[in-house]
Amino acid sequence: MGKGAVDIEASIRAPIARVFERLIDHEGMAKWPGIGACRLVKEGTPRNGLGAVRRIKVSGITLDEEVVHYDAPTAFDYAIIRGLPVDHHRGQVRLAETGGAVRVTWSIRLSSRVPLLAQLTALGLRRGLPKALAYLRAELEGVGP
Repeated sequence: MGKGAVDIEASIRAPIARVFERLIDHEGMAKWPGIGACRLVKEGTPRNGLGAVRRIKVSGITLDEEVVHYDAPTAFDYAIIRGLPVDHHRGQVRLAETGGAVRVTWSIRLSSRVPLLAQLTALGLRRGLPKALAYLRAELEGVGP
């Protein structure tokens, strides 16, 4: 079984609640670089929280991700529940206030029985997630990317 891992960190100078709000804003993800579309297909508790399901179109693939852990404003986890032939895909997003900024740590672990799929997916995510976080940083800090 192939496995993949992604670990990305970014620092954003904005209030932690605002950073968390933008990261968990499912419809807002449609503006992120590399995301073709994103919409909420099932509300959670709260609306974008635990149990929420978002449908994302990226690179010609449609994925459904469910929020499986929610602890505002410091953490949420999600799992792909439809769209990729993976046995396991779980993302963890953690936020911590540090020195006037918010440190965002985004970790993903995935595995697949399809040879090299997990590794290739992880490679794409390692390239795309930093661009998404740079976009959010620019938006929240009010500066260009």
